[in-house]
Amino acid sequence: LSCCSPSSRYSPDEIRMGNYASSSAEESKANERKAIRSLGDRYPLGDAELRKWCWIHERLSSATQPPVATTQQSQSSSTLSSLAGWSAIYGDYNPYNRRSQSQSNSESNNIKNPIRIRLDAANKALEAIGNVEQHILPDGLSSIMDRCALGLPLKAKVSSQQSSSKIDPIHSAKSLTKIEEISDFEESYYTITSCVSQYLASSDSSPYATSSTTQSLEDFLEEISVSCGRRGSRASLSKLFAISGPNDNKNQQGKSGKVEASAVIRTAYCLTLTASYLKQVAATMKRKKGETVNWKEFVPQNNTQNMQSMVDSLLNSAMKQRRDRGGMGGNFGFDYSRPTTTSNAAGPSNNDDTTVSLEEFLEWAETTTPMMSALPTFLFVLFAFFSPALSGDGKVPPFPHGVTPLWIPSLTIDQPIQSKYTSPTSSFFPAPSSSSFDLFALCCTSLTLASGRWHRLFSSEANGLSCNRLMHSLLGYGGPTIILIRSKDLSDKGECGSGVFGVYTFTPWSQESSGFYGNSDCFLFRLGPDPMAVYRPKGGGDTGGMDAFGTNSTTSNEESETRNYMYFNPEARSKGYDGLAHGIGFGGTSDSPRLFIDEVLDGCRAASEDLTYDKGPLLSGLKESISNTMSHFEVEAIEAWGVGTQQVVNGSLLARDGEREDAQKRIRQAMKGAKGAFLEDMQSGLMGNKNFQHRDQMRGRDGGCDMDEAEE
Repeated sequence: LSCCSPSSRYSPDEIRMGNYASSSAEESKANERKAIRSLGDRYPLGDAELRKWCWIHERLSSATQPPVATTQQSQSSSTLSSLAGWSAIYGDYNPYNRRSQSQSNSESNNIKNPIRIRLDAANKALEAIGNVEQHILPDGLSSIMDRCALGLPLKAKVSSQQSSSKIDPIHSAKSLTKIEEISDFEESYYTITSCVSQYLASSDSSPYATSSTTQSLEDFLEEISVSCGRRGSRASLSKLFAISGPNDNKNQQGKSGKVEASAVIRTAYCLTLTASYLKQVAATMKRKKGETVNWKEFVPQNNTQNMQSMVDSLLNSAMKQRRDRGGMGGNFGFDYSRPTTTSNAAGPSNNDDTTVSLEEFLEWAETTTPMMSALPTFLFVLFAFFSPALSGDGKVPPFPHGVTPLWIPSLTIDQPIQSKYTSPTSSFFPAPSSSSFDLFALCCTSLTLASGRWHRLFSSEANGLSCNRLMHSLLGYGGPTIILIRSKDLSDKGECGSGVFGVYTFTPWSQESSGFYGNSDCFLFRLGPDPMAVYRPKGGGDTGGMDAFGTNSTTSNEESETRNYMYFNPEARSKGYDGLAHGIGFGGTSDSPRLFIDEVLDGCRAASEDLTYDKGPLLSGLKESISNTMSHFEVEAIEAWGVGTQQVVNGSLLARDGEREDAQKRIRQAMKGAKGAFLEDMQSGLMGNKNFQHRDQMRGRDGGCDMDEAEE
């Protein structure tokens, strides 16, 4: 565009009349649309997104830091923090939808300068990313993400003297009040003409003559697409693996070498904590001023035992894959939920037994932790949640199609409306729960568990160790639930040790039944201290054989037992005469479920195998000789939580309240009917009593009165 001479195409009169200026602007817009369309054909990003990233890349390429006044800027000068700052400054600017913005602004009596709002959001974002880099993320991870996940070269830091010598013009635009002035400034400030010119010039020339700037832009857009999950979960998991490796050329791409299993797990854990922290910080922009989020509640916990269970699960999965690839395929008796053994030749070597390859990690993640979208969640929060327009209505900005967020959920409890909110205590997630590794591990297993809210329905610590109360808290709840159990240490008796395990089910606990019901959206799990394991239904999503109420209605015994998902049979339902197990069960059969919580907690038991769920032990510390048999356990603590989004949990609680109210009405009606029948029986003499004996005595007296006639 700069090589075109205006005098060769326009007359002096046309130039003086402004025709050249308007034509040049139209040509610039046409070239921009052409470039954006070309980039849109290659990258899975929308037009507005592509324009934003082109503008940001131009700022990053010039090593210019965002024009903010936060005190954190001097402490956090990484490329990642600059990326976050420029992203917030670009904010909600969208020249492709200016008409609707102008209309909304003109209809408002109180016009707010969007530039000032964007600068405030950038200050907030940079302050938050400074806390993240200092206290939450592992040392050096930001620099690794710059290169491996975002394709950004490390730029020389701009000194404070250089940055202060040139004042960014956006500061003078904060005082603008007229819509026309703000629009004119935005059009000039957010221009991408230079980037478009270089890209089109490179595209029109030989395909082998790509400029370094254009190649850098294309690499940047590709890395953004992959790391943000737009190329699929497998590609983003590969990036997570890459940034977890050593900071060297061999392993930074995550292809040629192996990575410590603990490093991959810890990186995903820290990114999830960071995303949860940034989400809450961004939410404070819409609430009262002065509200802050304590970053100390999101600092990673140092409980290595909890993390080791997940690490051992990954290592055992890698061992199984190596055995299968090494000519030992078909060894179906191998259970990679058991502790890793490295003392024999069949296992990994002692020098390599704590590392995994990319393919080994991907296979484990896709089967055990399919929700480990820590990297895309972190980047989307960083780039989108600090945009005022996207988050100004109080709702979480929608994630792109195909990208599912991973949060540390907030824990809630029933409380009086007027009382001050307090976070519920938990025997399984000690405070602060916002940094609980066990919560992170469970959320990686299911979309519903990672949806943002866990509401406590029952806690043995608060409600007492009672299965009847547990069943009462579950019955009628209209949404997904998770039950966690901690068993007592019975190893001195030759039985199981202390461990945490449980079950998740999407189907509501809607009915008491002598048979199983539910669907395949459920699983059993073991959380630790033995290797973490998830046992999903073998049917792979088949819900055949279920009637309209979700009850198993198949006739073949073997076929029926493959869909025995959940079982809820209190003794009061049949007065104990049905000969079945009374309590809550999962898998197995009605008289012997695979996991069974006895109604009086005396006969709780768990097995390692049934026809419904995948094979593997639920209890920890079992000896090999008894691990495949039905084992009894004693409950030390048990909790039930309603899980899902805010809307799902609130609706499910309302459903339970309605069910309880209906139950109370039925009880009152039954009592009213029983009282009437009772009085009739007493009056008719069917029941022996002395309440109406005086009537007979009065009738038997000489000259007595007839009570019946008197009443008539």
